Order: sequence, then structure tokens, then C-alpha cells
Amino acid sequence: MKESLSSLDIAASVKELQGIVGGHVDKIYQPSHGHLVLAIRTPGEGKSFLHFVVGKWLYRSEDSGEMPTKPSDFAMMLRKRVANARIASVRQQGFDRIAVLSLDKEGAYELVLEVFGDGNVILVKDGVIVQPLSSHTWKHRDVRAKKTFAFPPPVPDPAVLTPEGLRRLFSDSNTDLVRTLATKLNMGGRYSEEVCARSGLDKRMAARDLSEPMASRVLEVVAGLRSEIDASSTGSIVLKEGIPEDVVPTRLRIYDGLVHEDFESFSSAVASYSKRLPQKAPEKDRESVLELDRLKRKLAQQEAAVTKLQDAARESQLLGDFLFAHYAEVADLLNKAKAVAETGGLESLPGYISFDRKDSVLRTAVASVTLTLDIEKDVEANARRYYEEAKRSRKKLEGVLSALADAKAEIDKMLKDGEKAKAPKGVSHEPTKRFWFERFRWFVSSEGAIVLGGKDAKSNDMLVKKHLSPGDRYAHADMHGAPSVVVKMKEGITERTLHEACEFAVATSKAWNAKIGSAAGYWVLPEQVSKTPQSGEYLAKGAFVIRGKRNYSDKLEIKLGVGEIEFEGARKVMCAPESAVRAGCRRFVVIRPGEIDKNEFAKKLADVFEVPIEEIQSILPPGEIQVVEQVGISIS
Repeated sequence: MKESLSSLDIAASVKELQGIVGGHVDKIYQPSHGHLVLAIRTPGEGKSFLHFVVGKWLYRSEDSGEMPTKPSDFAMMLRKRVANARIASVRQQGFDRIAVLSLDKEGAYELVLEVFGDGNVILVKDGVIVQPLSSHTWKHRDVRAKKTFAFPPPVPDPAVLTPEGLRRLFSDSNTDLVRTLATKLNMGGRYSEEVCARSGLDKRMAARDLSEPMASRVLEVVAGLRSEIDASSTGSIVLKEGIPEDVVPTRLRIYDGLVHEDFESFSSAVASYSKRLPQKAPEKDRESVLELDRLKRKLAQQEAAVTKLQDAARESQLLGDFLFAHYAEVADLLNKAKAVAETGGLESLPGYISFDRKDSVLRTAVASVTLTLDIEKDVEANARRYYEEAKRSRKKLEGVLSALADAKAEIDKMLKDGEKAKAPKGVSHEPTKRFWFERFRWFVSSEGAIVLGGKDAKSNDMLVKKHLSPGDRYAHADMHGAPSVVVKMKEGITERTLHEACEFAVATSKAWNAKIGSAAGYWVLPEQVSKTPQSGEYLAKGAFVIRGKRNYSDKLEIKLGVGEIEFEGARKVMCAPESAVRAGCRRFVVIRPGEIDKNEFAKKLADVFEVPIEEIQSILPPGEIQVVEQVGISIS
């Protein structure tokens, strides 16, 4: 169900609003904090009403709706400034979800209507903000009265992108094509699905694998969609089982077969659709809204810090490993550097970048890798310094993840108005056969290996001490607060299973509740896992020391599948990396961190798979859920 207009929808709305150009603003009303209504007098057409629901909807209607008897302070400010102003133009800002009304009255005003994020209404005169509906300060813009107005950084406009430009834009994407279209091109999920359907491209393909011919096809389809929208003078509400699912300015292929309710304009379709959506809880008071905004900004900063610390830890770890892998070459470089440091001439050393004489630190390149080396120390000491940096980054990461989880919990509490979610009781089902490994987290890999994961500190200890045998493999997420994972190796097991074990370790870690996009994992040999800390250090229960080279899997998406498998003749439901679920299950659902309560989701799955709800609750990841895909089942 669509909850706000996309960039293409804004283009359709702005096109229809050209009919008010030349008209005059009669009065301004504010029925609620997030709803602004402009009464417009247009020559030859009489009065109509421009409705802007902040962050959601923009449409023109003949119906004003119920208006308050006393105008709000913001509405009074607008009346004082722009009542009777002539509407000179209505435009979309680039390809963004922003509409701008240019108004003439004793000077030039702009009324900026922002549909993205939480939305906003900003009155601007001569480039300076007169008053915003909501004041905010970001790194790139300060939306406050008397500040110079600046639009947010522009999103890429497909109309001016070249195929090579689109390919470069997608080259650093870590997700699939449909989601990259939705985010990097600001298309929104529904239109991104439509672009994939019309272009014939697999929406699940990695966006970074987009070739130039494919990019050209994508841009052709987007241009075609925009042309259809420009040519359309109607709108439709798409109904799914009688319930409004979407509102569109043109017919979309993804909705073939669904009922369409047609309207004479896109505005009238949006007006009807927005009024038929389920009503949400009453708006919080201003103080609560500001506190929620503060927490969201804090959460965004913490998520950025998590990514930065993950990268720093992994880079330091790899640089330490690199020194040992190129031991002889680095040792020879250090000896030469020490010999010529007093007399000068370091510049002549191969790979030389710079030298800090005060700290005896040399920056140099070895095999195209930039290193910072203390020339007064040997290779082992320099590698140890990198390992210590990695350890410090992981320690900081642990604190940030904990703070991030706390902030997320605060936000959830505010959004639920302090009400604790209660796990609903489902229909009673017969339990399935229980296996020895179910005291742990577990799954069967796509190659048939049993993979076990700890649920807490106690089970982490038990798993490694009792079930990590010679020949097995140990996996872990590259962060604190993650389970130990053991792969019970057997003939035929390859890197594919080890990659799945790393995915499992990441997805069942604190990363799920933190709702970060991706994280790194690694696997090592059993002999590299030790409970013995270095002198002067302490290991908490369930923690282990990893010594030697780690085999990394990078940028693992936080995503799992839940499906029904047959194991040793018994029916079981397992939660596992997506590739393992697709290999072993005919009926399954793919999930990632989201907003659906875990217990409510467990009840639905228990009914679908006809197992006790406790069996589902015990295997699900630690947090709220979003359904990405359903195969062979239907969860309402």
C-alpha cells in the first residue's frame, strides 16, 4: 500500500497544477499540523483547493474539507505574507519529491512543499527563509527562519543521465537492481518494479553488474514512463482484493490483472486514495515530535559510525596480515629505511610517500598497498600495532552497537506509545521431531552441512568446547555481540557453505536490531580459536581469541530465509541464509530487518507451516522483520 507520492507522481501532480498558474491565493488553512490547504481563485474556473499533506500527498480538489474556526500561527503567517498573491509558476525541483510555487506579491516568494522524509513547508523570499513549518539543521542545509535557503543535494535525474553515468552511479551498490533504482534514482519501489518488468531485466540482479546496454535500456524505459505520465490526463486507484493498493497516473504492467478504479484526473485519484487509507494514531504533541526527530538523527549518526568502524577494523586487520604475508620485503624495507634515516635519502626508497622524522613514521607503498611503518620497530611490532588498531575499532564498535540498539528501542517505544507488544497465541499444532542441535541456532547449508550458532554466552562456550572438532570451521561476524558459528565439515563442502556460515553469523548478531545494511564476516580453522587471552587481558564468557589469518566475506547483506525442509526423514522449519533456503526448501519466505513484530510474524508462520509457535520463535533472528519475498506460501 502506497503511503506517499514518488518523484514520478510529483511530476504528474505538478503537471496538473499548471491549471492554477495565473490564479491567486485566497486564503490558507491548516486543518492539522501536517495538512496545509490553499484556497485558489482561478480566472474562468472559480475557486479550488490545493491540499498538501506534509511528506505524503499533493493534489487539487473542489472540496476544502473541514476547516478550523481559528487559523494556526503558521497559517496566519502565510496569510499575512502571500494572501492574494499571484501564482506565477508551479514546478518540480529537478527529479526530487519537491514542488515549488512561485508567488508574486510585493516581491517574489517561493512556497516550497517537501514530500520526502518527514516533509516540510518552507516560505522563502529573495533566497532567505521567512518561516518553515518545521525547523531542522543538517550538515548540508539549515532550515530556519532568516537563514539562506538551500535545496537538499539533488538526486540524479534520469532525463540527463547517460548510460555510462547510470552504470557508474550503480557501480558501488551493494544491493539488487530494483532497490538501487528505488534509492539512487529516487524512483520508489513500485516504479522500480515497473522499470524492471518493462526492461526485461531481473530485478534481483546485482545493480553493480549493470552493463552499458542494460543501463541504456533502463533509461529508455524511464523516459517512456515519463512520456506516458506527461501525456496522461487521468488517474487510477489500483485495488487488491477490494482494498486500495496504489494510486497511479498511468497504467503499470506490474498491476495487470488487478482492478483499476479510474478518475478524471490524477489529483482526484490521489484525493480519494488518501482519504481511504487506514487512519493512524493521533499526532503526537510538538515536544514528542521533536524528541523523535532527535532520536532518528542520533540513530542515523550511529549507523554511519558502525559502518566506519567496521571498515576501519577490517582494514587494520588486513594490513597486519599483509605485513606477515610480505614479511621479507617489509623487513628489508625497514632495514634500509633505518640505515638512511639519519643521513637522508629516504625519498629514494621504492614506494616512498612521506616520512615523519619526529615519530620515525614512514608512509610507503608495498605491492600497491599503502602502509604506515615505524622504522624503529620490526615487522612483528608494526603488525601488532595494526592488530591493536583493529581491536580498538572493534571495541568502539561494540559500544556503538549497544547505543544504537538503545536508540532503536527508544524510537520503537515512542512509536508504540509505550505499549508493549504482546505475543498472540496461535492455533495449537503438533511439535516436529526434535534433534540434538536445536539447543543452538542451526541450519543445513546448500551443500548439506550442519551449521550451528550460539544463542548466548553460555551456548557460545558450549558450542566451541564440545562441538568444534578438528577439520570443522569456525565463523563469526566482524563485530562484538555476534554468535560463534561452527560448520560441521564433511566431504564435498566448499567455500559456498563457509560463505553461508558468515552470512548466518552476521544476520543473527546485533546487526539485525541495528538495521544496518551490511556487515563483514570471517571463518578460521579450529586451531586458531582460543579461550586463552594475552597477558593482562580478560575474556568475557562466550568470547574467544582468534589468532592468525581470517578469511573474510565482505558486505554481507542482513537477510535470511525461513522455510520447510526434510531432514533425516522428519519435517523441520529452519531459518538460514537465503541461498541455503532456496536450495533446500520448496516453501519459504525471505526476510530482513523491518517493522513487523517478531511474535506476530512467528504466529503467522506457525499457522502456515503447522508447527508450534515456539518452534518458529526459537529460530527467528533477534528483532523486528520485513518480508522481502514469499515462495509457495502466502502470509497476509
